Amino acid sequence: MAVDAPSEESGTEVPRPRPRGGVPLPAALAFAFGIGLLGWGVSAWFHDREDAPGAVDVGFYDDMTTHHYQAIEMANVYVRNGDDPLLREVAAKISFSQAGDIREMQRALVAWGETGTPDVAMEWMGAPVDQNAQPGMASAAEIERLAEARGSQLDDLFSRLMIVHHEGGVHMAEVAADRARIGTVRDFARIMAASQRKEIAELERRRAELGLRPVGGGER
Repeated sequence: MAVDAPSEESGTEVPRPRPRGGVPLPAALAFAFGIGLLGWGVSAWFHDREDAPGAVDVGFYDDMTTHHYQAIEMANVYVRNGDDPLLREVAAKISFSQAGDIREMQRALVAWGETGTPDVAMEWMGAPVDQNAQPGMASAAEIERLAEARGSQLDDLFSRLMIVHHEGGVHMAEVAADRARIGTVRDFARIMAASQRKEIAELERRRAELGLRPVGGGER
């Protein structure tokens, strides 16, 4: 037999639902936020630990700084003494962009507390040499001839030395893009290699337009 539910009309008090026990909403939110913050901190710690620079990261940034300084030196010589508008434009672009690269690489080395090896280069590639013997670097005699050249002789010498210099830089950057431990270093190296390959193509095209033979392959 069905039993009628108690009602106020029958004089029987209707039982009300009991409040459930639990954590107040503000306290629950604060707890959740604290857990999230802790998780973020642990994740950041692991990320930083895994992103500690290795020999390739440090060596590449240290050696490429020296490499870039010579490219800027050669580019500035052409900006001062060169006559060809397109070569002057390429030289100015090289000087500006590589100065920016140097700032980024030096900022990273300072942040890592690293200084590199001032007297030896290419250890990170397994082929230690003097700093001035890095791939593509012009000799002191070539730099002197560049400073003295004018006109078509300067067009030829500058574009030739810079193509060889960039080819060496591309080689170094491609190794770093493959072997560096830190993702941002690998990305930086890839962008650098692509930029220098583009400038090599621009210089080769201008040489062809000026009636100069192609340089590719490291020929000086």
